[in-house]
Amino acid sequence: MANLYKVTKETVKCEIARIAYLLSKPFFKQKVWLFCETEDQAQENGYTLYRWVKDNKPEIRSYYVLGENSPVYDKLVEDKCILRSSSIAQYFYLFHSSIIASTHGLWCLPDGLGIQKKINRKVLRAQKVMLNHGLCFLKNGKNFYHKDVFALNDHMTALSEKHKAIFTDLYGYDSSEVSITGYPRLDKMLDSSQEHDNYVLIMPTFRDGEQRLGSKFVQTDLYKNIEAFLLDQSVKKSLIEHDLKILIYLHQDNQDSTDCFRPLENDRVRVVKQGEFSVTELLSMSKLLITDYSSVLFDFIYMEKPFISYQFDRERFLASREHKPIIDIGKDLPGKTVDTHTQLVDTYMQYVCSNFTMEQEYKDKISDYFLYRDTNNCQRVFELLSKLQ
Repeated sequence: MANLYKVTKETVKCEIARIAYLLSKPFFKQKVWLFCETEDQAQENGYTLYRWVKDNKPEIRSYYVLGENSPVYDKLVEDKCILRSSSIAQYFYLFHSSIIASTHGLWCLPDGLGIQKKINRKVLRAQKVMLNHGLCFLKNGKNFYHKDVFALNDHMTALSEKHKAIFTDLYGYDSSEVSITGYPRLDKMLDSSQEHDNYVLIMPTFRDGEQRLGSKFVQTDLYKNIEAFLLDQSVKKSLIEHDLKILIYLHQDNQDSTDCFRPLENDRVRVVKQGEFSVTELLSMSKLLITDYSSVLFDFIYMEKPFISYQFDRERFLASREHKPIIDIGKDLPGKTVDTHTQLVDTYMQYVCSNFTMEQEYKDKISDYFLYRDTNNCQRVFELLSKLQ
């Protein structure tokens, strides 16, 4: 009954918005572009591009969709172009949009009773553009992003020829439907580590079946391995001798377990919650990244900074994943890969002693993943959207 009430409520709101759209359509001359990420996020390609368009192209009526339960909603709500998700206003501007640009699909389209959802899709005239978020190499997303099943499928953005080939060779897109523009967030992906304390960032991805565990996260191998690293005497000594600080930031699907690390906090170790810093800020301000299988490692090498991929559970991780990596994560990553606690500590100490210098063999691989390494990504994506609308 609760779900029926929710869908009925969405149907009524959507019908009000659709009627308002039809009545206002003859008088609505300005172009409307709608941006979003997930319902809770405003830190990625979607929000970065929204801000750039809003600040630099006032002739475009740009809006950003965000859920009121987002940890950053209160910070951004004063922006009158932030549309609360599932509101009548959000649906109204959705119908008026000539561009919908998202990092996570067409979730902002309302559910409705009966055939209303089909009607909504027919009313929707926007070009639907996938801005993407990760790089796809670490997870085969064919079942989600294939042209035949993905709703936001008019156009895709990519980072390089190698990246584009995933969409054309595996996901069913024509070459003309994928543009190598770079990602908007990379305009701000500038190394700022010299302007901050000496940060080492621990940023792992999630494990299937271990999402949203709350306090039970302490029972996972991921927690135990991070804890072991933080308690290692060599690591603790290095923090003091080299004046280093460790930041810990969990994947969105594990954010409810952040407090599990509170007992390990001190003046050298800090746990960061979503909303305190964006992922871009954390990556920019850090000198070394310790991750596992997270695609943030590609953002890090974009800045020519080294990462360590700690793959203590590689075989189990791969076995549990329905959607396997496209590359061999044990051999083909553009950075250091380790399997054991001892290897992790040793490699960490090597980077500490070398002042976090990235090896030339890894620098040479950066161009395989990024055609552009400049601050014109938003401009290129804007030009693409302008042609598509």
